[in-house]
Amino acid sequence: MNAPKRSRILLIDDDADIGFVVQAILAPLDYEVAYCATGPAGMEAMRHERPALVLLDIMLTHPTEGLQVACQMRQDLQLKNIPIIFMSSMNEVSEREYAREVCPIALDADMFLEKPLDAATLRDTLEWVLRQKPPGLTS
Repeated sequence: MNAPKRSRILLIDDDADIGFVVQAILAPLDYEVAYCATGPAGMEAMRHERPALVLLDIMLTHPTEGLQVACQMRQDLQLKNIPIIFMSSMNEVSEREYAREVCPIALDADMFLEKPLDAATLRDTLEWVLRQKPPGLTS
């Protein structure tokens, strides 16, 4: 029998330490975690191999880069249904106001997590979002 395919999670964050932490948190759950440090690299990775979910830092190499990635995803027919979990050291209310100014469509993210990340919250949130929008589901 074939083993079930692991869900591929794409993490886009300019802090490599976050990448290591997220991989360590999700490895026991048997997720395949791919890591990109910039928005353009993340977009290329998504087009190369579609992830089940994207963990996306809002402020990457410049303050609006994460929001721009979310905008591009939501406007792309191949990527628009991939769930997004935003991560930021700013609180959700501040980020929503910021997103409203930069790119309102970016507000279509599935969840928001504040940094520093809590391992249990990250695992629970990721699993909840994937249950709501299983890989391959289109809406």
